[in-house]
Amino acid sequence: MTLPPLTRLLYFDGLAALVVGVFLLVVREPLAGLLGLPTWLLTLQGIINLCYASYSLPLARRRNRPRWMLWTLVVANLAYALFAAVLLTQFFPSCTGLGVVYFGLEVVIIGGLGVVEWLVIKNQT
Repeated sequence: MTLPPLTRLLYFDGLAALVVGVFLLVVREPLAGLLGLPTWLLTLQGIINLCYASYSLPLARRRNRPRWMLWTLVVANLAYALFAAVLLTQFFPSCTGLGVVYFGLEVVIIGGLGVVEWLVIKNQT
């Protein structure tokens, strides 16, 4: 059975948030040193990812998805991408090169997911 594109996208997004959230929480101590970031920030980002996954994965499983719930997801992704860009500017002086790449990937990947979700939702009938 093939899942519809939006369902696949929501599962991908939610599972990615779950994996990244757990990863950040498990390795936040050594990762903080590698990225040049405070441990509390990686802890916060891990928690945010788990909260996002707890919203997006049940939404992916729903048969009927209210549009406002889908748009909330898009706004959350775009807001988080902006948040990551702001964090980069705030923590740039302490970031290692790897830290800059980390924030850059957050902005591009999460912002990109938000845009793709927006386009898919907008084009649904």
